[in-house]
Amino acid sequence: MTRAITVIVRRDGESWSAWSPQCPGLAVAEPTAAELRAALPEAFTWYFDGDPDFEILVHLEQELRGVVVRIAQDAFGWERQLVAERLGAALGVQEQAERLRAAPPNSAGEVVYVCALPSDSISWLTAQLDDVADPVVVALPAEESTLWTLQFGGGRRTGVGTADVGYSSDTTLGEVMMTFTGPGLRLSA
Repeated sequence: MTRAITVIVRRDGESWSAWSPQCPGLAVAEPTAAELRAALPEAFTWYFDGDPDFEILVHLEQELRGVVVRIAQDAFGWERQLVAERLGAALGVQEQAERLRAAPPNSAGEVVYVCALPSDSISWLTAQLDDVADPVVVALPAEESTLWTLQFGGGRRTGVGTADVGYSSDTTLGEVMMTFTGPGLRLSA
């Protein structure tokens, strides 16, 4: 059975690095993005004792106006990029930027926003979490120029956890968005 490996990629100064929540302790760094992509299959084959039966799912992180934005590089990447653009626009409005930057940081001190779509599942999101104690904030498109945000993880009752609210791993983020009545944050972009 092919295993899906979620890989978080980001530019760190002059180099590129990658890590995966499914591979604790493994990190890969290369001078260019192309070299990093080329090195990933060998690194994961080594990690899994020579088993090359995996699929790499890349999520690109970048700093945007004081927060970290994560965008899956998949068939819906252009739609996720539109969510990131709405987030960037909201970060350009002082009151909204203050609220966005006030989200709980992860253990590295970063506030991470995952650009998601209503069809993404909770399992898609949790596969990106290195530690469930580390929060991320999901940003979803709501109306034409509106974002809906909600904290996941962090071990807080203000966030959504599948055990806390009875969602299954197959529940879509759109279903969460439609039924959640807690501290979701709507922002006009």
